Amino acid sequence: MTDTAAPVRRTWQAPGELHPDDRREFGAMLRYCLDGTAGGDIRLEPVPRIEFGAADEAQADRVERLLGEAFKRFAGAAQRPERTRLDRWDLAAEPAPPADPGPLGDTPADGRIGPGLFVSGPRNALLVRALERLLGQIAGRLGAAEYTVPALLPWTTLEKAGYTGNFPQHITAAGVVRPDLDALDRFGSATDQAGRVAELEFTSVALAPAVCLGLFERFQGARLTEPLTVTATGQCSRYEGRTTADTSPTRRWSFSMREIVYIGDRPAARAFHARVLEELLSLADSLGLPCKVQPASDPFFTKARPQLAQYQAAMDVKYELVGRMAHDGSGVAVSSLNYHNQHFGKGFDITFDGHPGFSVCWAFGLERWAEWLGGYLPDDPTDWPPRLREHC
Repeated sequence: MTDTAAPVRRTWQAPGELHPDDRREFGAMLRYCLDGTAGGDIRLEPVPRIEFGAADEAQADRVERLLGEAFKRFAGAAQRPERTRLDRWDLAAEPAPPADPGPLGDTPADGRIGPGLFVSGPRNALLVRALERLLGQIAGRLGAAEYTVPALLPWTTLEKAGYTGNFPQHITAAGVVRPDLDALDRFGSATDQAGRVAELEFTSVALAPAVCLGLFERFQGARLTEPLTVTATGQCSRYEGRTTADTSPTRRWSFSMREIVYIGDRPAARAFHARVLEELLSLADSLGLPCKVQPASDPFFTKARPQLAQYQAAMDVKYELVGRMAHDGSGVAVSSLNYHNQHFGKGFDITFDGHPGFSVCWAFGLERWAEWLGGYLPDDPTDWPPRLREHC
């Protein structure tokens, strides 16, 4: 008779509270602490408290260690000054009536087809198209030239951008069947996923986690004497941990993004950042929906998070437009404005008047925008806010 260890139930509680702006990213980091455990109750406020089940005491001890390490990476990391630029959070707004389900009314309401993968319905599709036209108009007004970008990037691009070190949790590597005729035959005749995976090999590319990285690579080694402003819309992929059936359509593995990128010297980049922030405030205010524009930090998960997040807070380099979701009142960042200093100028050897360029990026997650807006707006675009309606 073989002895088996009895399942272990544990409750971990943090030694203190988290800043409200950090709770969302701490919750996302939990996926990297609780992998392989049995589900339990997760509470993030006022003090994070996590219940979980483990296979044995050794696994439970490891999970508690990881939870403690994750908390240390957030606690006290970034004390952001109160620089909220727009606050319409408590604006009264009625949720929209249920969207027309289309010809397949019995499909899941959120259109989920796989882990972090969603097919949006007619209302959100119309919103995405209207948003893309509106943002293209704004990009043109800012003097941005239109480009296209691929959905894949060389690994070397991720390295030069610092993405592999700063955001490893988001990277999706690309694999292909080995270029061997026998491997093709074995792959084609395999009867299960394991048999097919055995014939795969990693490539020198990964799925693009951001549109701007392809644009910076395009101008690798450029010697600029005039400011450069470019824009593109592309398909992006950011892994969100081992996603489950209840994953929100605002946390997608695959999504589309419009970005506007500026490269120049320090004064001009700062001036562009200020101008774009005013554009963002105007756009948010014109929609008349619950939201706020506030300072933010990127989702740094590695042990360098405290220093990186504190730098962003102190230097006033990142703002987010956070929409209040109609169905549960939660906040979702739908747009971000980032001042990179010389990070990408140095990484991609892009100079302006002989010095590494300073860059700014304004990004829009189109499906997130549609999820936010679609929670309040009806199917009929004639009843949408004017700035959207004119682009339908």
